[in-house]
Amino acid sequence: MFKTYVKVVENRNLSRTAEELNLSQPAVSKQIQALEEIYGVLLLERSGRKLKTTPAGEALYDCAQEILRALEKTDQIMEELSESRRGRLMLGASTIPGQYILPQYLKGFKDKYPNVNILMKIADTESIFKQVAERELDLGVVGAWMPNSKVDGFKWKEDELIVLVSAHHHLAGRSEVDPQELIAEKWVFREKGSGTRMVTEDMLASLGIRTVDLDIQMEVGSTEAVASAVEAQIGLALVSQYVASQWTRNDKLVALRIAGGRAKRDIYVIYPRQKNRRRTVDNFLDFLKTDSTQ
Repeated sequence: MFKTYVKVVENRNLSRTAEELNLSQPAVSKQIQALEEIYGVLLLERSGRKLKTTPAGEALYDCAQEILRALEKTDQIMEELSESRRGRLMLGASTIPGQYILPQYLKGFKDKYPNVNILMKIADTESIFKQVAERELDLGVVGAWMPNSKVDGFKWKEDELIVLVSAHHHLAGRSEVDPQELIAEKWVFREKGSGTRMVTEDMLASLGIRTVDLDIQMEVGSTEAVASAVEAQIGLALVSQYVASQWTRNDKLVALRIAGGRAKRDIYVIYPRQKNRRRTVDNFLDFLKTDSTQ
């Protein structure tokens, strides 16, 4: 309840808090009402369309923050004292790292720390950055960097964007393609907000290609949908080399490199900017860092 209350006070809005915490708005309202019943005071009141704290509500907000910090410190201390190396890891990842890169590393980490409970959430890069910044996630692995004063991180891996075309496409017999040849083609893009979309737009711009000049036939919400649309000959797409290696196994899709190997990007590991982290989080960061150059 205290976490929900703090979020409501900071957002000054019930529906936004419900969305961020993946709860229904009635569930958020019930938690606030339960706190008011426990302490016998009104905590929040309406000010136009927004909520504001009463004097009692402001006092509880300060106390709730201290309680949450104490709980986090308790988790950290108890985890460090645990001889069985038990712990939890709240991990977030954008689509490409989450579906195509991280699983093998999670298997290796679990082999080394079998008692660690891992929860991984896959969302777009913007959402992962936001949740890491708010410490809702211990760390994230994303395909694009977004400046944020609450987030630190490092480059973990290098990826290359590959042109994915149908086996029936007129470029399918090639091994690489010049960027300027792509301007006249029909395209399939990921949705706005995804790391792949941001990196694709930045990459094309660096190659002298403006997104507004392209014939974008579809914008879709997943990597699988991109591959399916390309296979259906709706258009071509720029995808991660990790995706291309998976989807070109069925002979229905063909991968082409951008001439000169000019379509490189970095995969980042991000985490909240803080002095102390739980041992499990540090162990996982160290585990990933040992592979950061591979």
